[in-house]
Amino acid sequence: MLEIKAKVGSRGQIVIPKPIREMFHIQPGESMYFRVEKNDIQIRKQEGKNMLNDMLERIEIKKKEPKNINWKEKYYSQFDNNE
Repeated sequence: MLEIKAKVGSRGQIVIPKPIREMFHIQPGESMYFRVEKNDIQIRKQEGKNMLNDMLERIEIKKKEPKNINWKEKYYSQFDNNE
């Protein structure tokens, strides 16, 4: 088990010690999650699904969605057997 002391600053901020940042590949700007269990505070990195959701939120949607879609014309017409 690794235990390193860090002080809480006047604004409630804590610097994650460098050995821990390196061990977990924590980069500036990454989201961290805090969880309280009984008298313990757990901090964890953002993981897969959450990371993907954050990335998708940052993507600017350039193509507007159509208001009305004619599904029959667009997709089902290929299945018509009017031969």
